[in-house]
Order: sequence, then structure tokens, then C-alpha cells
Amino acid sequence: MMKKIVITALLGLSLTLTGCGSSDSEGESQLETQQMLDNGEYAAVIAKLESTASSTSDYLSLAAAYMGKAGFSLSSIVGLVATSAESGDDSTFASFIESTQSASNSQSLKDLDTAVVYYQKVLENKCLDENATLSGAESDLCLYVGLSQVSQTAVAISYITGDVNVLNDNNGSDDKLTASLCAMQYAFDGTQDTNCSFSSESNVTFIQSGKTYGDVNITVNGNQYEYLITGSVIPRSTVITNGLCSLTDFSTRVDDINDTSYHVCPIDETNSTIETTTEEILVQALNEGTDTIGAAVSDDVSADVEQFKLDILAANGRENDTNTTITIEDIIKYLDDNNK
Repeated sequence: MMKKIVITALLGLSLTLTGCGSSDSEGESQLETQQMLDNGEYAAVIAKLESTASSTSDYLSLAAAYMGKAGFSLSSIVGLVATSAESGDDSTFASFIESTQSASNSQSLKDLDTAVVYYQKVLENKCLDENATLSGAESDLCLYVGLSQVSQTAVAISYITGDVNVLNDNNGSDDKLTASLCAMQYAFDGTQDTNCSFSSESNVTFIQSGKTYGDVNITVNGNQYEYLITGSVIPRSTVITNGLCSLTDFSTRVDDINDTSYHVCPIDETNSTIETTTEEILVQALNEGTDTIGAAVSDDVSADVEQFKLDILAANGRENDTNTTITIEDIIKYLDDNNK
């Protein structure tokens, strides 16, 4: 069944890309694009199409290219979902998180989000519209969108841990994850968990973007970690960060520097983008992703991803709730339970 799902999905995408009734030149261009995707030339596809994209095939090609650039193909994500569900581990979602780590890279979170944006240009949010009637091709695309969103969540969790393997091996805890969970709880309700030592919160402003964040340092077992927090009114959220940068130049990032003018840097900090928060990725993307996959009516994959959600809900004793919307509290409890 697994092989059938992958082949059907890829065939559906291929047929959609090829299209019907296109001119010879358009058909040749689409074939060239498909060959570039097949060869893993993702940057070339993006360079070719992004500035002029206007058709369904352009948007789908760009979505596929950004997924590939993120380190994931449609078949690989489906394979990771199925392997995690069949692993026999206590937490199938923890297995999925662990398995995505080797596939992802520093740009994966942003690239997966961009892939979703291009898929949505074709779907126009039909996947979450209960009254929408989806064609077979649209159902396939809903599956791709949902898988991209669930993968975003898994990749985001890898950013807030030092050793993602602890989530799935019952061999101790990870200090960085402990600190991250303390920061997330503090941002959400102001609570300072006794497992962590907190510095006084101050403000930092990134000059190029003009954005100001709450800044707090959290120490666990002698190891200190810095977190940026959005907003000034509870509930707030921590920011997904990657590397360090100075307040005057976030285009140049470093991994380690002993200089107080450097701070953890928002993963997608630019002059124009909105920062990515843990709540946005861990709550919104996961809920929308699982709901979107459900709309795709792909029974095997839908059931496997639904188990991810049940894993998280069960951590807070909510596995039998009629309301299956995951909250930030559910995520914190789930990660904390697995970080032991």
C-alpha cells in the first residue's frame, strides 16, 4: 500500500504538471522543468520560474522545488511517516521528528513554508473548507500541503533541541530542550519553571528590521541558552532562531562567538518578513497539517499522521476528547514527557 500511495501521488503530480491543451513550446518548457526536478536541480527551477510564475504548472513546480531544496521529496515524506508509524516505538511522532533531522537543513523551515504558499496558490484554502468538493488532483495536493506542514513542525522541534534523539530513546534528557520548554511556558503564561534558572528579561532591537523582542537567558545544569520572545502581553511566544547575529547585521550568522553584541537570530529575519514563532509552527502548522491530510482522504497516511496528534493529546490525557485541536500546552507536555 505504501508504494501504491507514493506512485499514485507522483503520477498525479506529473500529469498535473504536464497539463492538457498546452502549446508545443509550453509543453517542452514543462517537460524541461520536470526533468530538472527529477535531477534535483531545485535552485535552477526556482531561478527559471519564480519571477514570472503565473500558471498552475509553474506554482506546482515551484512548490516541488522548494520541498526538494528543503531536503524533502513527496515520496520521502510519505516514507518517513509510514516508517515512523511502523517503528513500534512508544511515540510515532517522536520517531518522525528524529527521522526528519537527517533530511533537513538550515533553510528547511522557510523552504517548506514557501512550498505551502505555492500549493495554496492552486488550492486557495480548499483543503480546510468543509463545503468544498475536491477533485482527485486537489485531494493529492491537500496531501502534499499537509505533509509539508507536519514536516515543518518536526523540523522546528529539531531547532529547539540539542539532541533530538532523546525524544525517542528514553536515555536521559536534553538540557537545551528543557530550557526551550521553560522559555515556551514562560512566554505563554509567565511561569518560571524550577527546572530552569532565568535571567531578568530585557529588550533587544534588530536595527535593520526595527523589531524588538523580549530577551531572556535560561540556564540548565550550568548550560545557558538565549531566547527571544514576541509581544508584551501574555500569552506570548518564543521565536524560532538559528545561529547568532549582531543587532546591526542579521545577514551574517555565526554559530559561536564570545561577544555580548551578538544574539540568537530569528530564523527568517529580514526587513520584510514576520518572524516564525514556536506557537505558529508547533500549533498552527501541526493542526492545519493534520486536518489538511484528513481532507485528502488518503486512508493510510491520514491514519498514520492522526496517530501523531493522538500521541500529543495523550500526554495531557486528552486522547478521548471530542475536540482534537492541539494547544501549546499539549506540545509542551508532550515534549517534556519525552525529554526524560
